[in-house]
Amino acid sequence: MADKMLPFRQLLKPGTPFFWDEHINKLFEESKAALISEIEEGVRIFDKSKLTCLATDWSKTGIGFWLFQKHCSCKGSEQFCCNTGWRITFVGSRFTHPIKFRYAPLEGEALAVVDALDKARHCELGCDHLIMAVDHKPPLKIFSDVSLEDISNSCLRNLKEKTSRYHFRMMHVDGVKHHAADGVSRHPTADPESSHQE
Repeated sequence: MADKMLPFRQLLKPGTPFFWDEHINKLFEESKAALISEIEEGVRIFDKSKLTCLATDWSKTGIGFWLFQKHCSCKGSEQFCCNTGWRITFVGSRFTHPIKFRYAPLEGEALAVVDALDKARHCELGCDHLIMAVDHKPPLKIFSDVSLEDISNSCLRNLKEKTSRYHFRMMHVDGVKHHAADGVSRHPTADPESSHQE
């Protein structure tokens, strides 16, 4: 893809005259087709009728998520039942605010769940087939049927309250199957101030 874009980069250099001719138009159309093909191979548009999995993770430096949807005909809802069945719909990450460096792992994992739901809210609100996948077991209890009054930790209580408008079930995924979310949490891209969840 980088080779196809080289002529465009040359045109953007200061002092270079810009002429849109047949050659550039042909390269533009080829580049467009290549991008569309790459997207069609790996990324899918969200379909609210499909089983959806939001895989989240937290690290001391960041939080991240991958939103996947099931496109295979395998029975059941096991995450990644086959190599090509679950397709990427949305990915996000951000650095954690320095205050959050002191978070206990359970609080950090809960923050990752809340942040992912907020960032993907346009897909998740009203979604009846949502699975939240985490690689730590303690969040399963917090986000299950525990009522807000029964959560003594005010940070966890506030985070759980922010999820009340979503309908989902929690699922534990072994760390070896959770590399995607783990990777984006350890190598975040967005600024910590870009979220109002802090």
